[in-house]
Amino acid sequence: MASDQDYAAFLDKANEDPSKGTQPKQQQQQSASGGGDMKKKKAFRTTQEGVDVPAPLVKVCKGGAFYTSDADEPFEAVALRWDEAGKGLPDEEEFAALIEHWDPKNAEIEILDPVDWDQNGQYADVVDAVREAGQGNDVRVYKVVRDGVRAEYWVVTTEGKGKGAKLVGAKALAVES
Repeated sequence: MASDQDYAAFLDKANEDPSKGTQPKQQQQQSASGGGDMKKKKAFRTTQEGVDVPAPLVKVCKGGAFYTSDADEPFEAVALRWDEAGKGLPDEEEFAALIEHWDPKNAEIEILDPVDWDQNGQYADVVDAVREAGQGNDVRVYKVVRDGVRAEYWVVTTEGKGKGAKLVGAKALAVES
């Protein structure tokens, strides 16, 4: 039969913080992946100093638009300098470099038509705000894979032409398990 002292020791052990004496799970995962690849955790660039976010995008993003997934993340405004050199929207590698992806040449990016991306019209207010910000220019959706279950959807267009142009829109994180 166990003594009161043994029982008290058992309760103390059972009530200990399970992380006591161990490194946090994120550090364990980083160590296992070969030395803490913090670049993959970095947020992509959505805005630049001196680049104004068009009013329709401010309105839709502050108005509570969010992307429905396992995470239900809000849309964030996008406004970046983009010398479109007469060609309009960037290709996948140019887009990856523009948002400061950690590996632009090997980034997993897929370009989608807004109609294919939003078949049910759930994000029509976001697409309409982007189209208004670009004054009717072509709108595209860039799906940027972050890891196995997380991707970001960037609904963007161009505003202006040439060296003075901007890439504007909205983006949201999706967690799709």
